[in-house]
Amino acid sequence: MAKKEHNLLVNVDELTWGFGDTPELLFNKFNFSLYKWDFSVLMWKSWAWKTVFSKFLTRKLKAPKGVIHYKMSDISEYSDDEVQMYRRKLWLVFQDYKLIDYMTVKENIIYPLKIYGMWDATIEAKYNRIRKELNLIPFEDRPIKKLSGWEKQFVNIARAIIHEPELIIADEPTWNLDRDNTQKVADVLMRLNKEWKTILLFTHDIHLLNYIKKNTQINLFKL
Repeated sequence: MAKKEHNLLVNVDELTWGFGDTPELLFNKFNFSLYKWDFSVLMWKSWAWKTVFSKFLTRKLKAPKGVIHYKMSDISEYSDDEVQMYRRKLWLVFQDYKLIDYMTVKENIIYPLKIYGMWDATIEAKYNRIRKELNLIPFEDRPIKKLSGWEKQFVNIARAIIHEPELIIADEPTWNLDRDNTQKVADVLMRLNKEWKTILLFTHDIHLLNYIKKNTQINLFKL
C-alpha cells in the first residue's frame, strides 16, 4: 500500500551542499523521505556527512528554501520561535550522552522539562511512566558518573522520549557498547517504534543493523 502524503513527516528534496573551502560536494541532489511511524536507518559514508545532515534536520544549519520540509512546511522559513517549537517535536539521542554528571538519573531526565516551566505534577506523571517503561528504578537515584555505558544510554533515551516527540533521531546510540548492551538499546528503539514513535537511526554498526533487520521492518539508506 502506498504511503499517504499526509503521513509524510520529513522530506528532503535535492539537497546540494559543500564546505566553502573545497569544490567537493558533501550532498549532491540528495533526496530523502521519512513518514510517520517509520523506522529508518541511515548508514553514513563519513562523520562530516552525518554531522551536517543532523544539523540540517534540527535547523542548526539552514538549508536553501524549498529543500527541507517538516509536514510540508519549509523549515528554512521558520522564525526563531518556530524553530524552538519545531525542535521540541524531535529529539536527538546523542552518542556521547550529553548528561550532567553530578545530577542523578531522574534529575537529568526531568531537567529540560523544568527549564520549559512545566508543572511539577505533570513532570512527575511523565517521569513515572518513563521510569517503568525503561526500568530505570534500580538506578534512578544514582549520579550519572556512577553509571555504566548502557545505563547512561538508557537515561539518554529516557530524556528524549519524556518530551513525547514525533521523531527520535538516534545518533550512533551504541557506539561504545558491547554486543549484549547494543541489543538492549536496539530493543528499546524497536519497542518505541511499535508504540507509534518515528525513529531515524544513524549508524555504521553492522551488528546493530542486522539485529534490527531481523526483528522489525526498516527502511535502509546507505550513503
